[in-house]
Amino acid sequence: MRREVTSTGTGRAVEEFLRIVPAARTVLDELIASHPDRYGAWSEGSVGDLLEFLLEVFTRPVLLPLLRTGAPDDETAVGACFAYIELLATDPNPYVESSVHFGILEQFLEDQNTLLRAWHHSLPATRTKLAAMLEEYPATLRAPGGGRARVNGKSVASGELR
Repeated sequence: MRREVTSTGTGRAVEEFLRIVPAARTVLDELIASHPDRYGAWSEGSVGDLLEFLLEVFTRPVLLPLLRTGAPDDETAVGACFAYIELLATDPNPYVESSVHFGILEQFLEDQNTLLRAWHHSLPATRTKLAAMLEEYPATLRAPGGGRARVNGKSVASGELR
């Protein structure tokens, strides 16, 4: 079942994405050109499936590679990405919340370095959602030897991440 995203913050998911993360326009244009029947509506700002949009245009091709490299030259681009995530994270629409959870936050769990970089760059609403997700999946933060891994010196188990 496809849902049109209509809330204020994300009813304009494509427009806001391109406004906040303009360097990612190439990714969007290439995807639309390669599959116009499937993604053509995105060029007009219509997102029928926000989760798919986030995974195909934002998280996998743009955000995760930036977090993996951790290059100082990428700080502006990473900051723009997290500004976009924050816009989405503050949206009260449950559909948007679910799309952010599965399309962005869970993707940070691919490895501990990615998670730590994401935590470092997260803005308040995003960080709150990220901490809540980590509490749901405590095994993802197991340190070698079975203890709890720590993020910026704070343990998920103790609730210090909030």
